[in-house]
Amino acid sequence: MRRELRILLITSLLGAIWAWGGDILVAGSKMEIFKIDEGDIDIHGLRYLTRETVLQAMDLTPETSVWSDTDLWVEDLGALPLVRSANVVRRLPHTIIVSLLERQPVALVPTPTMEPVDGDGIRLPLDPASHRLDLPILETEYPFMEGGQIMPPRTRLLASEVNRLMQADTAFLQMLSEVRWGKDNSLVARWSKPDVDFLLPLGLSAERLREGLVALTHAINQTPRDLPKSIDLRFANLVVVRRADEN
Repeated sequence: MRRELRILLITSLLGAIWAWGGDILVAGSKMEIFKIDEGDIDIHGLRYLTRETVLQAMDLTPETSVWSDTDLWVEDLGALPLVRSANVVRRLPHTIIVSLLERQPVALVPTPTMEPVDGDGIRLPLDPASHRLDLPILETEYPFMEGGQIMPPRTRLLASEVNRLMQADTAFLQMLSEVRWGKDNSLVARWSKPDVDFLLPLGLSAERLREGLVALTHAINQTPRDLPKSIDLRFANLVVVRRADEN
């Protein structure tokens, strides 16, 4: 019976809001049934962020209700360095659903200490050791803006290329130890095991990357004691395999 009365109350209030607008909404927000606390916040998408950090950003008070301004919460959550985007919706009578898309680290940058960055070249407040971030190191430019979150332009471009390579082939990224600039705005993506450089143009497709990996496997199988020095994918429709004794 109590549940039916609650549903009737909510339905009546929604009808009044539709008919009378903001004045009824203000009055309804003060009703006890619509008040919320930390236990009423349902958070999705957490990986590096903690629930406590999200709740602190939302700044709940004893007067907070399900009718509080969700746009303000979206703005406050979006200001967190690890948040790429946020969405906040109501579920009556007293639940708030928060959906977050976190920024994901794709590489480490020496600043001079190793700091993770995402695919946009944004510095992320994460400890690589605590989170066991086994990521490639990016060549970068100096000096940094003190306290700045954004890397220099060419470092951001490197980060975006690493992010794109990760989407093309996650296994390839896991083998990288560092990424730096090569000749004529090409990239040098260095593997550690085996010790080989991939020479890549900007915007390399996933298909071309696979061709390079196939060429590397073939070269290793052919001469396991004479491993390639580099796999060059800079030339259209060609994969150039160079060994240590070649120029």
